Amino acid sequence: MSASNREELLTGYTQGVPVQKLATRFNIHRATVREIARRAGHPSRTPEQTEHLRAEAARLYLEGFTLSQAAHQLGISDEAVRSAVVAHGGMIRPKGRRPTNLRGRNPGRST
Repeated sequence: MSASNREELLTGYTQGVPVQKLATRFNIHRATVREIARRAGHPSRTPEQTEHLRAEAARLYLEGFTLSQAAHQLGISDEAVRSAVVAHGGMIRPKGRRPTNLRGRNPGRST
């Protein structure tokens, strides 16, 4: 990574640009963004998802949204939703068909 890109990344990190956005912009892994910031002396950030957001992700999933639907609705990753569900005591459904009591319901749309 060039010195100018590194400086631009660190400026974005300092300004609070989400790590995922910086990683995408510079075509590097999120962990690399954090490592560059750490080596430059920047303190580690608080978790990017607030507890309220994590609770909302878990709620949506438990109401029948898929991981992808909940992630899209909240603007976070599928893995962040998965983590939130597990942290809130939920279990991840098996892949494939949904249980029959949810069939025909599209949780991504409000009625």
